[in-house]
Amino acid sequence: MVPIPLCCPRCGSRRLIRYGIVAGKQRWRCKRCRHQFTRPEGHGTPEPTRRAAVSLYGYGLSFNAVSDLLGTTAQSVLRWVCSYVDRCCSKPPPGEAVVIELDEMWHYLQRKDNKVWIWKAYDRTTGGLVGWECGGRDQQTFQRLFDRLARWKVRLFCSDSYGVYPLVLAVGSHYQGKGETVALERNNGQQRHWTAALRRRSIVVSKSLAMPPAHPKDALPARQRRLAAAKGIECRVALFAHLHVNKEAAPEMYRLPILTITRIGVWLT
Repeated sequence: MVPIPLCCPRCGSRRLIRYGIVAGKQRWRCKRCRHQFTRPEGHGTPEPTRRAAVSLYGYGLSFNAVSDLLGTTAQSVLRWVCSYVDRCCSKPPPGEAVVIELDEMWHYLQRKDNKVWIWKAYDRTTGGLVGWECGGRDQQTFQRLFDRLARWKVRLFCSDSYGVYPLVLAVGSHYQGKGETVALERNNGQQRHWTAALRRRSIVVSKSLAMPPAHPKDALPARQRRLAAAKGIECRVALFAHLHVNKEAAPEMYRLPILTITRIGVWLT
């Protein structure tokens, strides 16, 4: 006798009825959402594999390396990372910060003569990134970051001696000097360590600055959207802050679902 599945893979309801035989397999129908299925676990890649792909990418592997390890395609890894960043890696909500360190980190798009700068704001009290912006090394890009920080009730900004900062920050709430941005400089080094495309002398290249939404009905074609989404610098910064700085990820994102065999031959995760 065919066992009854625990729940519907679409809505989770347990109100299931038998609904014929398809290709020699029992077909089930959910009385709640009317979904018909033969595989109780649903179609597609299991969720633990998707989480493992995001974790491996967030810990410094390239998309091709992750796809080789998990036996999937690089395009699938692009899509999973894009979807995870959309769901979980939003910027922190406005709060109150006493001291904010500011710094800009150099990167490039496709080739090294096409420079892009990552402007970051680091909360010295909590040790987290509260904001970031990507663009040129100009006042316009920093102004976008400052407009966000204006809602944080910051008492003191610390930055290096770059000339853009005095044009935006008010006198009395701004200190310039490399000695007060040590923590953020260390954060820049950590980001280059954990992100493959940001490493020095890396063959992994950033191809897009921004990450569009990961919805399948977006205006861009699917292939271009996924490539721009998961390889965008904004995506990498958000994932780095989520996993390594602000540490907002769920506990299972820091452990791979590796199977181990016990003495009695039972597989456990």
